Amino acid sequence: MPSETLNKHLRISQSDFGTLSSGESAQLYTLSNTQGICIKISNYGGIIVALETLDKHGNSSDIVLGYDDISAYEKDPYYLGAIIGRYAGRIDQGLLSIDGKSYQLCLNNNDNQLHGGFQALNKQLWQATTEHTSDKVTLTLQHHSPDGDNGFPGNVGFKVKYSLNNSNELSVEYFACTDKVTVVNLTQHSYFNLAGHSSGAVYQHKIQINADYFLPMDNRIYPTGEQRNVTNTAHDFRQLTVLDENITSNDKQVTIANGFDNYWLSTAGAIIGDTFAAQATEPESGRRLTLYSDQPCLILYTANYIDGSQTGKDNCVYQKHGAFCFEPQRLANTTSSADINNTILRPEKPFCSKSRYVFDTV
Repeated sequence: MPSETLNKHLRISQSDFGTLSSGESAQLYTLSNTQGICIKISNYGGIIVALETLDKHGNSSDIVLGYDDISAYEKDPYYLGAIIGRYAGRIDQGLLSIDGKSYQLCLNNNDNQLHGGFQALNKQLWQATTEHTSDKVTLTLQHHSPDGDNGFPGNVGFKVKYSLNNSNELSVEYFACTDKVTVVNLTQHSYFNLAGHSSGAVYQHKIQINADYFLPMDNRIYPTGEQRNVTNTAHDFRQLTVLDENITSNDKQVTIANGFDNYWLSTAGAIIGDTFAAQATEPESGRRLTLYSDQPCLILYTANYIDGSQTGKDNCVYQKHGAFCFEPQRLANTTSSADINNTILRPEKPFCSKSRYVFDTV
């Protein structure tokens, strides 16, 4: 039976989300407020399954890509809506070196490890608890990753807290602690389409990123080591820019990725919270998403590899460029560019981070 907590019209409820192939039961948690926000999150993968917001006319739509049932998420190749880790991104040949010691990680993406390997955080059933305070409702998810998981050293305890308030703000807090030096790079991988998840290409979305530099990548989609000023490039999003201006251009970086998929290095003001890290607007609906994050870099990914092979919610067949992701993380910064040493986690210094997604209309 569903259970529900009510607090000043902020609600959080729990219901069954089906049975995994392991025989375990997945749960779905619904967080809602008085302003028309309704977010559904599963303890399987920490996945944001649905996110309903109002447009400028007061009409509600689900603005994240996803599936109707848990079995589809078990098979999902795109990491739709999931928590990504232990390590977001690619590790070439799965070779990891920490403090002079080498580790061979599992390879799950041809010649590299992608997003933490096989059955990574996005495919785990997390332990869930709920709470409410005077101003928000919170879903807390916890997972223990054992020493040697996908080749990574250290027993690592992960915690992710999703909170919703009546200011239409979804906060995502990340925590990690280890008993052995290791690497951790976490992010949230929701695919947004502010016109509605089944609305097709996001070419008319306008994007702004508070970053003066981005990291070019080579033909194998690894950062080259260069920090390039965004001025006079297709990657200059310092002002609101329509995606359609460059997403199908012959810019070399766009061509390599089949769209956008680079690291942008957040400005100091964005990192300390004086301004946002990234923002997106959709003109027809008027919906706006503003991301604040304390992480030093951000990936804008425009669903370049979705190919029509997966049927999502409402029998929608998702296609290339049908959504975008804002992925704040800590691999890269303006001091050292992309360096795995930026992601090292030590027993004496646990990791914590917070990102806030604010929804409104213009």
